Amino acid sequence: MSDEQRATSDGRRPAEFPPGVARPGPVLSRRDFVRLLGASAALAGVYGCSRRPDELILPYVHQPPELTPGVPQYYATAMTLDGLATGLLVESHDGRPTKVEGNPDHPASLGAAGVHEQASVLQLYDPHRSRHVRHGAQQADWDAVARLLAPVALGQRVGARGEGLRLLLEPTASPLTVALLARVRERWPAAGVHVHAPFAAPDDGDALLPLPDLTRADVVLALDADFLASGPFHLRWAHDWAVRRGAGGGPSRLYVVESGFTPTGATADHRLAVRPGELETVAAALLAGVRAARGVTSAPTAPTTADEATTAWLRAAARDLAAAAGRCVVVAGPRQSATVRLLARALNAELGNEGRTMWYVRSPLLGAGDASVGSLADLAAARDVDTLLVLGGNPVYDAPADVDVAGLLRRVPNTVHLGLYEDETARACAWHVPALHYLERWGDARAYDGTASLVQPLVAPLFGGHCADELLALVAGEATPRAHDLLQTHWRGRAGDRASGFDAFWREALRRGVIADSAAPRAASAPVPAVVPPPAAPPRAAAGTLEVVLAPCPKVHDGRFADNAWLQELPEPMTTLTWGNAAQLSPATAARLGVESGDELALGAGGRTVRVPAIVVPGVADGVAVLHAGYGRDGAEETARGVGVRAQGLFPRAARYALAGVTVARTGAHHELALTQPHWRLHGREPVRVVAPGQPVAREDAAGGTRRRALPLYERQPGAPHQWAMTIDLDRCTGCGACMVACQAENNVPVVGPEGVRDGREMHWLRIDRYYADAATDAAAAAPAGPLSVAQPMLCQHCEDAPCEYVCPVEATVHSSDGLNEMVYNRCVGTRFCSNNCPYKVRRFNWFDYNRDLGDVEALQRNPDVTVRERGVMEKCTFCVQRIREAEIRASVEGRTLGPNEVTTACAQACPTRAIVFGSLTGAGSEVARLREDPRAYAVLDELGTEPRVRYLARVRNANPALAASRAPSASEAAT
Repeated sequence: MSDEQRATSDGRRPAEFPPGVARPGPVLSRRDFVRLLGASAALAGVYGCSRRPDELILPYVHQPPELTPGVPQYYATAMTLDGLATGLLVESHDGRPTKVEGNPDHPASLGAAGVHEQASVLQLYDPHRSRHVRHGAQQADWDAVARLLAPVALGQRVGARGEGLRLLLEPTASPLTVALLARVRERWPAAGVHVHAPFAAPDDGDALLPLPDLTRADVVLALDADFLASGPFHLRWAHDWAVRRGAGGGPSRLYVVESGFTPTGATADHRLAVRPGELETVAAALLAGVRAARGVTSAPTAPTTADEATTAWLRAAARDLAAAAGRCVVVAGPRQSATVRLLARALNAELGNEGRTMWYVRSPLLGAGDASVGSLADLAAARDVDTLLVLGGNPVYDAPADVDVAGLLRRVPNTVHLGLYEDETARACAWHVPALHYLERWGDARAYDGTASLVQPLVAPLFGGHCADELLALVAGEATPRAHDLLQTHWRGRAGDRASGFDAFWREALRRGVIADSAAPRAASAPVPAVVPPPAAPPRAAAGTLEVVLAPCPKVHDGRFADNAWLQELPEPMTTLTWGNAAQLSPATAARLGVESGDELALGAGGRTVRVPAIVVPGVADGVAVLHAGYGRDGAEETARGVGVRAQGLFPRAARYALAGVTVARTGAHHELALTQPHWRLHGREPVRVVAPGQPVAREDAAGGTRRRALPLYERQPGAPHQWAMTIDLDRCTGCGACMVACQAENNVPVVGPEGVRDGREMHWLRIDRYYADAATDAAAAAPAGPLSVAQPMLCQHCEDAPCEYVCPVEATVHSSDGLNEMVYNRCVGTRFCSNNCPYKVRRFNWFDYNRDLGDVEALQRNPDVTVRERGVMEKCTFCVQRIREAEIRASVEGRTLGPNEVTTACAQACPTRAIVFGSLTGAGSEVARLREDPRAYAVLDELGTEPRVRYLARVRNANPALAASRAPSASEAAT
């Protein structure tokens, strides 16, 4: 149906884009264009002079003697999520942060950056951010807040000891924030401090965090732990897992037990799908199996599991762990019960892993193991509270369903909320203070392992705002606190008494982004009770009910990133769903309920009901529905409002992450889901391949014949000194999506909204396809393990004999001398012949001018090194040609030869597992040339003779002989 035909009955056109997504604007006259051009030039000068904060900030490692317009600088900083930091390098163009990368010196990133870090730069320029202090319905100012929290006025309301004062914070490991809270407690000893975040690290009185060394682990067992794609240290763990996976001694083996289907589960060599209530029984059975395999005669009898297939799976996994004692790791998910985490600790102790592959560190989070720091439920029970400060977070939205935070806030006379947005909690508070984005503020933070970093701003506050440290300093008695001064004062005593000593420390910490020797000391073991409590019996599922799992969304997390259009349009790793959430069901469960993807379900428990569409996902445990949190927002964030459903509204605090006995009913409604890949079949071809360890890929095409050589239509020109190419290792790829967001940020790729995705008009230059191997072809993939899943990044293959080049009538798509398939935008007339002729379907057509009506603030994020495309042209991956040309110019200016590994693309730079490698095929030591000769290397659709410059390395299935068939499954045998 054409856009002209999409008219309503009254003749009005429906909205093409959701709120907050760029829409085509009015036609601009020549007079308006000249006027805006002059205004833009004036603003550029203003921005260049005033965007920098007053305090000194230092670029990473090297500081040029003066700022050269057009030459980017890189600054080290850190971003926190659930209180723990990831070190970053942020690219700045003339005072405008435009791109986020990982800090190679930081232990939590090692140079990589995840989807949240990559997309955080878009949140900085979000036009829906809060801009003014508010009191009630009236605009106020910071001075009014300072008067409200001044010690004299505050003491008159809350008492001399602070009996009526409460602070509600998000988890934090900031040394400065912890010190300020100590000052607040000293000034107001009776005040209460409460910590809340829906998916923060568990705090059940145990302050020790597991720190596995995956580079030494031959066998890894994950108990519902998505450690490769989520969590505060997942970039580091994904890197370490990939290092060991590619070690010379052979690949490691990964076992995963989980209820849903996660990127870690999809990466596993063997995966077991179980209901959440069975996790404790499974962990206990594994412990008993390991003890039996190690000949421990006093080992208790293993708990019985549901069926023989599950028992055989657990027995084989236990024997494999026992055979690799001291060279294996057992990891339990942070949302698992204390019993499961204790059993994981007992397994590591039994296997002798502690001090070899498993270490422990004291949690850097505020109040870890401290009973004096209460929870949100404690705050709800508090009485006689006069003043409540909500410093970050959105508890009205994400609190458990049976905790009435909004009612609590209505009972408190003075409530102050600090946040980036006028969200649900801000709306319920009397006062609201705009918060600073982390790229606008000074601060500090600690990583999962305790490593400390300084947080330095890259731009002056765009909308004003303040940080939690300044509010805490007000409460502690400071009249005019400034975050920069607070931070320097706090760290001055930790860098020596001499001013020169502190200055050297300060400059080095700002340049590197890491404070040396600040990691927490490692403990070789953790206490395990002599008798591990027996697991609770799994609840018997009542007929017609489901166990529902609440999980953080891989994209919007707990909802804090819901207004980020990049993340809303990023396909969910396992379902490719965008712009919303759905109840993930196994094919068997969906068949039993008589539902298909898109059918709406009513899930009910405890008198509460959530209506949500279903989506069928192979690999989800039978009898289980998985819901992602973070959707169904109702605040002032225009992009987030009304997208998806609020899954948290179903879960009480007694069952925060898994709820049994949930009734399910079909409502009769149907939703058209915004999926980027609606099918998983391969239609007889083999774009993804799976091999056993040491097995090379077959060099024949899918039909078994020899490869054809296509005849080119023109003579190739003499090559340039460098010939650029890429390899993608499917055995390292977890499908996390970091490469997609990195590409979007680097290349000014627009979003199209849910309707555009449903129409197949998504603009991503790099997509991640996911395929499911048929369970019937492989005994190890049969129930209860579910299907084998393989993720494949797909981008322009930069073919030597590119089919797109032959059919373009205006030569808009041409071949460069260094091997790139180029797009000349100002030649393209939009025939789309090239897209029709591309067998990889990686070219994107600009149906609308998505960038035309961007606001002044939104436009600041755009990368000035990349053309912003207008309507009616074809777009695609360019191998980040702007980076190639910049490196060539830099090498020429420096009078040297450009190295073959010196240039990298945005996708390769972001990848935590280094699955993507880019470089030149010419030159000594070329890594991409070496990988192309790997026995696992192959070209997708090579039988067509297109000669792609991209080569893939086949996925390796390191199967346990006790579980797997002798032949690794061919991914061409696929099924939905």
